[in-house]
Amino acid sequence: MKWMNGGVTAALGFRASAVNAGIKRLNKPDLSLVVADELAVAAAVVTRNRVKAAPVLISQERIRAGQAQAILLNSGCANCMTGVAGLRDAMVVSRSVAGALRLTERHVLMASTGMIGQRLPVARMLRSIPALVQHLHRANHTSAALGILTTDLKPKEAAVEARIHGSAVRVGGMAKGSGMIAPSMATMLCVMTTDAAVAPSLLRRLLRQAAARTFNQITIDGDMSTNDTVFALASGRSGARVTGAAQKPFVQMLQAVMERLALMIVSDGEGATRMAEIIVEGARTEGEASRCARSIANSPLVKTMVAGADPNVGRVAAAAGASGAVFDPNRLDIWIEGQRMVVGGVAVRLSAAVSRRLMQGPSVRIHVHLHAGRAASRMRTCDLTEEYVHINARYST
Repeated sequence: MKWMNGGVTAALGFRASAVNAGIKRLNKPDLSLVVADELAVAAAVVTRNRVKAAPVLISQERIRAGQAQAILLNSGCANCMTGVAGLRDAMVVSRSVAGALRLTERHVLMASTGMIGQRLPVARMLRSIPALVQHLHRANHTSAALGILTTDLKPKEAAVEARIHGSAVRVGGMAKGSGMIAPSMATMLCVMTTDAAVAPSLLRRLLRQAAARTFNQITIDGDMSTNDTVFALASGRSGARVTGAAQKPFVQMLQAVMERLALMIVSDGEGATRMAEIIVEGARTEGEASRCARSIANSPLVKTMVAGADPNVGRVAAAAGASGAVFDPNRLDIWIEGQRMVVGGVAVRLSAAVSRRLMQGPSVRIHVHLHAGRAASRMRTCDLTEEYVHINARYST
């Protein structure tokens, strides 16, 4: 398996484009389109939030058949909490895209990101669709990745190539996410593409599993979005079928790309200056290990500790104890960057010089052992800084 350029169009049979449709105030791309040359196998994983945006509801319904050919994504407006009008707006736009591409409307999927509670500027979007379709090209993958950004500072793309059944197979993707990131499906928008031939039920299962192991193991601020969606399209153009033993290399490719995109999201977290990896071992069950790691990763006190490079290990212990995981506090062990900070529930005193050096790097590893079983889990997060507050205190005005 080797990394390559190309993002969402690295796989054979896909084109992309982006334009400025005037959805956002800034003169930047805000409407993106990913299109398969032919009808593709399709799957999706969407937010578990009970409040779901109009494009999520529409795409959920359309993708049940396991086929799609186009994905329209916009930034600057979430089209959520807009009622029947919001559903109607999305339908009008998707119908226009289908007409411009000469597709059946049910084969057009949608995703939106941005301010909740605002309706789509339908007239502006309709005027932009001809140019969006005209600019479709394999070379425009980065433009499409830029078109879905909100508070993100960088586009997020990744692609790999490997051989399956003697044929070169590619998996690529693009994602966006910087704030309102908490694990419970995908926590952002993402489009994955592959030129492997994959059955709809298998693609659905593998996508769900990969999301659980990657996007569901990151958090920035503990807030679950109403618009989270991960799409996957399989063109089959490579001629390699994902069956039997071929599943293993394909899963490795899919998970590798999604893992890289997930790390890009964490590193680009709103106001982030430092990443953190939380590893929990020795839990009774996988569920308890996950809850413990998530509690530590989402703790504002732990996150500000990371921001200040201040190894206040009591905050880690408190978050573990509040997680609901069952363990004996007198057996708790904690390490920060390989330095043992808690032994058998007792904090280790370190010199000021050692403490200051411990968390100065761009990433910090916090390792917790509960000594209650054999289950383990991992989360990745970032620090919490004043810049995060600044960004979100004035987001709507």
